[in-house]
Amino acid sequence: MDTTQPRDLPAGSGAGTPTALVVEDSEHVAYLLEHMLEREGFDVLVAYNGRDAADCIARQPARDIVLLDVMLPYRDGFEIVREIRASATWQTTPVIMLSARSMEDDVVRALEAGANDYVMKPYNPRELLARIRRHIASQPLRAGRA
Repeated sequence: MDTTQPRDLPAGSGAGTPTALVVEDSEHVAYLLEHMLEREGFDVLVAYNGRDAADCIARQPARDIVLLDVMLPYRDGFEIVREIRASATWQTTPVIMLSARSMEDDVVRALEAGANDYVMKPYNPRELLARIRRHIASQPLRAGRA
């Protein structure tokens, strides 16, 4: 797996196909999240560091959901969520931050930066999918989804 560049998949490559951006520096965790989402019918774009995530936000159409690790090389998840909220095309995209850090200050910092949710690792896949579905259901459909 190439860890230097995000894999580019078309946004909304089918009517009603949900899309996700997974930002995770651990190849193993990124693969598990990607596989879990693809099994649920998502088109998934993966970025392995904060720099590649920022590039996706600048150059790619907004996704329906972002799963964002807190601790990333180059730029941390707090910076990335602020960048998402500052982007005209991405600002309403739900962001679920994932972290092994369980300190109350980290959770508060993530939510204040603009995250919609915060899930601690190790996470329960069924619970995470339920949270993803809830956040997507609360958003208007993206262009490319019918």
